Amino acid sequence: MGKYRFRAIGMLIAITCASCGDWLYLIALNLKVYEQAEQTAAAVAILYMIKPAAGLLMNSWAGSIIDRLDNRKLMITLHLIRIVGLIGMIMADSLWQIYVLVFFVAAAGSIFEPASLPYITGLIKERHWQKFNSYRAIADGSGFVIGPAAAGILVGAGSVEAALTVNILLLLLAAVICFVLPSVKVALEEKAESKWLQIWKEDWRLVFDYSKSFAMLTFLLLLFSCFTVMTASVDSMEVAFAAEAIGLSEASYGLLVSIAGVGFISGSVLLTVVTRYFRSVQLLTYGASAGAMGYVLFAFSQSFIPASAGVFILSGALAFANAGYVTYMQERIPVEQMGRMLSMYQSIEAVLIIGMTAVLAGINQLTSVAAAVQIGCLIMLMLAILLGMCSLKANVKTKA
Repeated sequence: MGKYRFRAIGMLIAITCASCGDWLYLIALNLKVYEQAEQTAAAVAILYMIKPAAGLLMNSWAGSIIDRLDNRKLMITLHLIRIVGLIGMIMADSLWQIYVLVFFVAAAGSIFEPASLPYITGLIKERHWQKFNSYRAIADGSGFVIGPAAAGILVGAGSVEAALTVNILLLLLAAVICFVLPSVKVALEEKAESKWLQIWKEDWRLVFDYSKSFAMLTFLLLLFSCFTVMTASVDSMEVAFAAEAIGLSEASYGLLVSIAGVGFISGSVLLTVVTRYFRSVQLLTYGASAGAMGYVLFAFSQSFIPASAGVFILSGALAFANAGYVTYMQERIPVEQMGRMLSMYQSIEAVLIIGMTAVLAGINQLTSVAAAVQIGCLIMLMLAILLGMCSLKANVKTKA
């Protein structure tokens, strides 16, 4: 039991390091691109389109590899690839070079998520999944607070390059921890005569057949994916909205992000206390509904105080929603298929994110950033209501 707890804690520390680095990288890069592009919201929106574009390119086939390789070794490799990309980003001196390197880093990141979930599912005992995911929310929330705060300090006192260097060190630490942790599953065997294209087609057929057999499960997961799409699309306008619609300075925006981080941690801590009283689907739907209301409050804010209340609520609620979503998948998708299922669902999600981000950017150009954010948040609220209605009526089958 002592060794098991050590492994769980080690995984949480690795997640905290990666989360902190991701937020530090995201905030610093947003500010750098926004300034370098002469405060053009569309330039920042492109950053938010690069990640789903990379996901679309990688996830359509990456799942076939994820379920056939040692996930721990793959996670270490992906951490190292991201480190190399960040080193290149430090040396980049033009906006387009940054975009190319962001794509490179995002491609590795898009594979990492569906690779890490099967590994964690195997590492953690089934009865502890929901509890672990609640503590994982705290780990993510710690990065949410520390990352932006560190980015503000490093960018203010030094440069974006200093922030990226710290990110490299955090990813290196996460890679070392993964190296110490054990492998937890055996790679699937393939027939010698199997062709890669044939394997890829069979994997897509497997995902389709499973999704058809568990239609309500698939529908609920896709609904939540649409909700996630809207959060990503609205977030792409966040910097410009805070500056133009609310009139916040960079310092005030940094404080707003920190408040969101505090909200996420507060929600995560509350989640660890109450998680045993809820099923995973309840965490998912209640969290999505409260998160959507927080987004709407933020979208219609005209000053710092209501905006900060909105981000506090939405962040705390999303801790519940994300933990519920991950546990829900772990309970119902076989671990030996999880990489393929998650990767291919994320391919669909990537297409939707690119489309909705482009739509909101177009609305921004035609009207205002405030109108774009408000429309996005109202759509998000409708999706949350639909998700709640469907979850109440659903009689979802258990894992095959």
